Amino acid sequence: MTSPVRPTVVAYAKKVSEPSQDRSLGDLVGLGDGLGPIGMTIGGDPQPKASRSKTSSNQGNGSSLPPLSNGGIELGPIGLTLGGVATPSDLTSQDMESSRPPSIHSMTTEQWRAQYQQADGTVDLWVEEEFNAGSRLMGGRAVHNGGVYGFRTGEGVSAGDVTSHKVKIYDHYSNQVLDVEVPEDRYILWEAEDKGLELPYACRMGCCTACAVRVKEGTLIQPEALGISEELKEKGYALMCVCFPTSDLVLETVSEDEVYELQFGESFAQQALDPSNPGSVKRDDWALEIANMDE
Repeated sequence: MTSPVRPTVVAYAKKVSEPSQDRSLGDLVGLGDGLGPIGMTIGGDPQPKASRSKTSSNQGNGSSLPPLSNGGIELGPIGLTLGGVATPSDLTSQDMESSRPPSIHSMTTEQWRAQYQQADGTVDLWVEEEFNAGSRLMGGRAVHNGGVYGFRTGEGVSAGDVTSHKVKIYDHYSNQVLDVEVPEDRYILWEAEDKGLELPYACRMGCCTACAVRVKEGTLIQPEALGISEELKEKGYALMCVCFPTSDLVLETVSEDEVYELQFGESFAQQALDPSNPGSVKRDDWALEIANMDE
């Protein structure tokens, strides 16, 4: 049994001089010269077609394609050829190296290996270094290099050059009244937690309603609050995890059920719970059983 043919995909990008108008694909001397940015080979060296038959292209109502044995050179911007390793005739290793974007890492490969690679060629699975900082630190390499997480985003510490406002929160979950001063460049939830207060939360990115509050007094902005509609925002609802105070505030927590009913309950009742509505969605108990893992 012969071994399967494995395709080799070659993708190159190189700025070349403007080709002449009469240049034909038969002039090619290497894959990648005129096939566009992408070439694909599956064995065998590509052989340029010596000439193009004008008569064959004008037969019938459309042009005919050359056989695959011609190397795929006339397939347009994507070439399919059989055999060999594709090498552009005019693309050097220096060209490829110069086209690479600059590394954001502060160390070269040799420096990294000298510091972290052990004598047997292995690296400690739990090594703490700049490259893997994104998977183990909030803030990634910026924090690894001594920076501060979330600076100027609302999640990180305040820059210290903005006004702070007094925020009073009536937390119905803990039956407490909480007071905290929050700068205008900090999310209320994050600042409250840094001050040792415990407030409800879940996603911490404005996509759910676990930290929802009703604004009783004052103003705030919440451009990242995707979990509540614009209509509810206008009615005074906000998400503490992604809102900035713009004045002194009085807030009170609300249950997720309240927000859900206001946002989806009415539509759900009309479309799924009203049997007299001809457009009502038919209930699928079997799908519900699967969803609830009820056998």
